[in-house]
Amino acid sequence: MSVILVTGSSTGIGQETALHMARKGHQVYAAVRSPQTATDLRDNIAAESLPVEVIELDLLKPDTINAAVEQIVARSGRIDALVNNAGIGDGRAVEETPLEVVREIFETNYFGTVSVLRAVTPVMRKQRSGRIVNVGSLAGKVVMGCHAHYSASKWAMEGMSEALAFEMAEFNVRVAVIQPGVVLTPIWGKGEVPTEPSPYDNSMQRLGKFFEFGLNRPAMPADVATAIAHAIESDKPHFRYPVGPDAVETIAARSKVSDDEWIEANCLQGDAFADRMAELVGVDYYR
Repeated sequence: MSVILVTGSSTGIGQETALHMARKGHQVYAAVRSPQTATDLRDNIAAESLPVEVIELDLLKPDTINAAVEQIVARSGRIDALVNNAGIGDGRAVEETPLEVVREIFETNYFGTVSVLRAVTPVMRKQRSGRIVNVGSLAGKVVMGCHAHYSASKWAMEGMSEALAFEMAEFNVRVAVIQPGVVLTPIWGKGEVPTEPSPYDNSMQRLGKFFEFGLNRPAMPADVATAIAHAIESDKPHFRYPVGPDAVETIAARSKVSDDEWIEANCLQGDAFADRMAELVGVDYYR
């Protein structure tokens, strides 16, 4: 049995991961911003009598992060695995995204993750064991127009995670990044999408086509939880785990073409865009 901390556990990937790992016999601490309102999570825990404790952890409040980690160590004596999952999105052009929204995305998706890592890595370093799983995104490998700041936050996580893997290796701590494509979770309702006409409507339409393709064959939270379980439990975990058909196929396609070819393809419109992406990815997603 491992002691596992999962952030962003109130819904979606975080909740499914917390429940999935508890069903496998692990002791799970499901961290949420407001334990009082996590009724769906609590109901699911109670329905199956799972070994999950709901604790408060707000990525934007470092004191709650430190208190959560201290609470877990006091009760369980260790932290064997950390799943950094909480995140928010947005879908606007760089020019049109208010700076406060950019800051909120990075505070949650990147700086919040770093804050949790700064609290947990000393525990794992001292116990000389552990698994760290950072939930990134397909957008952390492949960029579309009008998705800049979410992508940038996930690219930052990718780079940080790779560096962290080097740093923690000598302490027998493994690091993994999960790269989901489109997953049916409540994050779809957290970002803001512009409703006014924009000079960037063409880019927004291409992004919309990208999401439509993903929604035709979406991954489910359970698929992501399965990948996370492998990263935690396997004797030979991977560093990167693409999850979902769109993630696997698009990342593979992107690796085969130059930056110039990819940018050129993503500046096309209508059937020309669909034809070129079908040629690159191998599947006619965009029509």
